[in-house]
Amino acid sequence: MATLTSGTAVQQAKKQLRKHVQQRLKQLPPATVLAESQAVLDRLFASPYYTAAQSISCYVSTPSGEVQTDSLILRGLDEGKRIYIPYCPIDDKTKMLMLRLRDKSHFEGLKENRWGIRELDPSEVDSLEDAANPPSPGLDLIVVPGLAFDPYRRRLGHGRGYYDRYITQCLDYPQRFGKKAPPTVALALKAQMVQDGEEIPTNEWDRLPDVLITPDGLYK
Repeated sequence: MATLTSGTAVQQAKKQLRKHVQQRLKQLPPATVLAESQAVLDRLFASPYYTAAQSISCYVSTPSGEVQTDSLILRGLDEGKRIYIPYCPIDDKTKMLMLRLRDKSHFEGLKENRWGIRELDPSEVDSLEDAANPPSPGLDLIVVPGLAFDPYRRRLGHGRGYYDRYITQCLDYPQRFGKKAPPTVALALKAQMVQDGEEIPTNEWDRLPDVLITPDGLYK
């Protein structure tokens, strides 16, 4: 499969693919999203990526169009794992922090933004543990979102590069925390996988997840 390399060509191809996939995802029945989400999470829960991890960062899902993560976050908290969720400061559109949830009630009490995603209150951000700095022990797993994927684990995000940058920043974990950089696991519904005639274009800064989990299996 060919991979586009020209910067302008890649950006245009990504834009077109986003439109196609978004249209496809809009047609997914809620019951399908829930059933496939559970199938994906069952595979994740059974994997050593999850069972061996004590500190996990996880995206907070939109109400539709992607694997739903509420049950993952709540289960992790129930099991005593340190769960961190993304926070993007309003005054810095390139920065993403992973901040620790205090407990289940903290997560369940978060207000939804205009996209229906629970998000942290800016007023509490300074009081929450940041996964990037002690006393955090650093992350053992990063659960990565995306809009589209292929069997080669190539990922199409929403175009802002938050996760590509964050994963790159974790490469210094041996110096910062004395352990390996955390593995990255992406979750995908069937409709998020490329179909005939589609291809995920990539640039040199696009980071591939270590593992991609779908309802049908794992890609490594």
